Amino acid sequence: MAYLLVHFFLRKPERFYLWGHEFSHLVLAKLFFRKIHQFQISSRSGGKVVMNRTNVMIDLAPYIFPLYSVGTGIAAMVFRHVSPWVPDIYLAGASFLFTMHLFFSAEGFLTGQPDLRRSGRLFSAAVVLFFLMLWIPCLMAPGVSAGWEGAAEAYREWLSAGGAATGRFLAYVRSLWVLW
Repeated sequence: MAYLLVHFFLRKPERFYLWGHEFSHLVLAKLFFRKIHQFQISSRSGGKVVMNRTNVMIDLAPYIFPLYSVGTGIAAMVFRHVSPWVPDIYLAGASFLFTMHLFFSAEGFLTGQPDLRRSGRLFSAAVVLFFLMLWIPCLMAPGVSAGWEGAAEAYREWLSAGGAATGRFLAYVRSLWVLW
């Protein structure tokens, strides 16, 4: 909820997201042993990573890898025993950052980013959704009391709550439809 206020009523953290976006391309290009010719981030022209060749995973890396949320999760695991508040602070921060990731990713799909067009929007959307669904329990684990053991249970509860919320939303839409 907090990120929505920042996104719509304050200045969007575009440069912050752009750095993570281009850095994700860079890291995956290095993992695939690509030669990097240029790494550039500019507030006027955006950013780019020039490499000898690309592939689907390098193109979609910024959309399938929530860099800032993962970094926050690693920090939470390292500092978990420092304070009992660390999991709560982590969940607030990770929720904010993951929502930012989702909004900027959706914006990339809507504006037709070249990364997404290369493999096709529909294929890219399927791959991105698949990976994001895999990330959710991993991102929740540092914030739940049972840690990684409790991640599966938290994921089940999250899906159950999501299903119930979807049911309530659809019932509300149906009631509006009847009134119309």
